[in-house]
Amino acid sequence: MNDANQTMLNTTPNLNLSTINPLKADDYIGMAENSPINILYCDLNFTIIYVNPTSLQTLLKIEKYLPIRVSAILGSSIDIFHKVPAHQRRILANDKNLPHRAIISVGPEKLDLLVSAIYDSNKNYIGAMVTWEIVTEKLKTATNLARINSMMENIPINVLFSDLDFNITYANATSLKTLERLEKYLPIKINEIVGANIDIFHKNPAHQRRMVSNDKNLPHRAIINVGPEKLSLLASAVYDFDRKFIGVMVTWEIITDRVTLTENIGEASRQLAAASEELNATSKQMSLNADKTTSVANSTAAASEEVSHGVRSVATNTEEMTAAIKEIARNAAEASANSSLALKQAQNTNSIIIKLGESSKEIGNVIKVISSIAQQTNLLALNATIEAARAGDAGRGFAVVANEVKELAKQTAKATEDITNKITGIQNDSKSSIEAVTLISQSIEKLNSIATAIAASVEEQAATTNEVSRIVQQSAEGVSSISQNIKVVSEAASQTSNGSSQVLISAKSLSELAIKLDELVKNIKV
Repeated sequence: MNDANQTMLNTTPNLNLSTINPLKADDYIGMAENSPINILYCDLNFTIIYVNPTSLQTLLKIEKYLPIRVSAILGSSIDIFHKVPAHQRRILANDKNLPHRAIISVGPEKLDLLVSAIYDSNKNYIGAMVTWEIVTEKLKTATNLARINSMMENIPINVLFSDLDFNITYANATSLKTLERLEKYLPIKINEIVGANIDIFHKNPAHQRRMVSNDKNLPHRAIINVGPEKLSLLASAVYDFDRKFIGVMVTWEIITDRVTLTENIGEASRQLAAASEELNATSKQMSLNADKTTSVANSTAAASEEVSHGVRSVATNTEEMTAAIKEIARNAAEASANSSLALKQAQNTNSIIIKLGESSKEIGNVIKVISSIAQQTNLLALNATIEAARAGDAGRGFAVVANEVKELAKQTAKATEDITNKITGIQNDSKSSIEAVTLISQSIEKLNSIATAIAASVEEQAATTNEVSRIVQQSAEGVSSISQNIKVVSEAASQTSNGSSQVLISAKSLSELAIKLDELVKNIKV
């Protein structure tokens, strides 16, 4: 031991070596020299006057960050450890500031210092002893532990920890908050969870104890029931720095809604599969119906075109018939007028013939008189001839005249007879004419009645024909509209056929989706 160290020990009143029994001063010197703790001692001038071997060995680890070599530490100032040493000098100058703990930086390393006052036998403050250690890794570890602890406390995952005696020694804030939902189903209060046994979550905990007692069984996943709620648990082994199994961490969550949702999704996927099959069948039927509809629509369209053509022909013929009926009506009206005129003329003719018959009767009477005169003249001529014969030559000239008168009387009688025959014929013809004119008048009256009836019928037929024409026109328009609609139906049927093909494809996709959904539901881990 060097002289400086000896001086430090001899002047350290705290030790009061003269009164310590049974240990001797050398024993304390040996304790300082062999202590596993880093020890430095400085006087009131802040000069380092003692460094134990442990300190020297430790200082070698940070020598490259010091302004001097470790071999020169003894006798140097404590200022070598501080960039701005005024603060440390102010603390060490007054023992009332001691003990004092501080962490300083030497390069990248952190040193934890504990400064204690040293007194002489008269209780005079004569210096400061510094025990210290490099705490860089310890601080990192502490920081990591603090970070991990903060993370565990604030992580939005339920975390519990139980030791090997199955006692819950830790529950993070999220767990405690979530457990509030389950408190009414638990045998203890939430504030009693930490310190309780894991058996509170299980009716028959033997299985769980057997699982978590051996880290080879971990990690282990399970679903348990707490009241009506379902909890998903993941138990994982926890080890210390020496890889010794020290307990179990359980992360957990309430999955009741998820389980229900999964079941509902599973049921929905089954219904979806059934619906896809039904849709598939429906789409096929739609396709068949669409094909049939297209075929019927095409046939109907062709028929409607023919009907439309026929209706147009009927409409044309109806128009022609209407024109013909109008012409007939005009002719019937004209015939009626002419028949009326003919009736009047026939009536006039009948009157004339009647008058002619009466005149022929009068002429017949005159002819009778003339015939009578001719007969008398003939008798007179005969008598004159006889008298002329009697007179001889003297009466020959008279006989010639009498003969001529006789001939004239014969001719007159003959002419009278012819006239009589003619008049008789005229009278007979007049009678026949009267009868014929009467029949003609009757026929004309009938014809007039028929013409009037025809005119009325034609007028009624014209109205009916007009109505038929209007209906036919409407029918033509309706048939045309039907034809257009049939075309639309045909196009729609064609589109339906195409759509049914798309529906069939969609149904197949839906079926595949249902299968995938069912597989996904089976693979969901709750």
